[in-house]
Amino acid sequence: MPADPSGDYPQHWDADVVLRDGGTANLRPITPQDAEALQRMHVAQSPESTFLRFFTPMPRLTEKLLQQFTHVDHTNQVAIVVLIAGHIVGLANHDRVDEQQAEVAFNISDAHQGRGLGSVLLEHLAATARERGIHRFVADVLPQNRKMVAVFREVGFGVTDQFDHGVIALAFDIDPTDRSLAVMEAR
Repeated sequence: MPADPSGDYPQHWDADVVLRDGGTANLRPITPQDAEALQRMHVAQSPESTFLRFFTPMPRLTEKLLQQFTHVDHTNQVAIVVLIAGHIVGLANHDRVDEQQAEVAFNISDAHQGRGLGSVLLEHLAATARERGIHRFVADVLPQNRKMVAVFREVGFGVTDQFDHGVIALAFDIDPTDRSLAVMEAR
C-alpha cells in the first residue's frame, strides 16, 4: 500500500483488473507521493490528448493541479491511478459538486488508449462514489473527444447530454442498471 500521511487511504479500492486485450493493470487511490509519476505521464501525452482533457494546451501540469490531483480526501475528491508495470498510465477523478453529484474526468496515456482503461476506471469510480453517497456523475467533454463520449455511453448507465457553448455536458446516474451489470459481466 502506498504511504498516505492522512491515514485515510481506502485500501479496499485497490484492484487488479484484466484489460480488453488481456493485459493486466492495477487501480488504486492516488497519494501525494504520485505527483512526480503523474507529471511524467502528463508530459509524455500528445498535445491533442492534453487539449481534450484540459480544453487548453498544457505541456506540464501546474503545481496547483498536481496538488489538486494528488492531495485528495477520498470523500469529496477522489482520484484513482492506473499502473502498468509500476508506471502511472491513467488517472480518473471525481469531485463532489453537491450531496448526490460529482464531476468526473479521465486522462489515459496515449500508449494505452483503446485497451478498456476508461471503462474500467468509470466502473471503479462509480463504485467509490456510491460508497460516499454520490449517485450521479456529470462531465464536460469536447465534441471531438469521441472516445471519451463512447466510454460514457457504452458502460451501461443512462447518459443524457446537452451541447452548450462548444462542450457536451453529460449527466448520468451511477446506480447499477441491468445494462451496466451486463456490460461489466461481459467485460
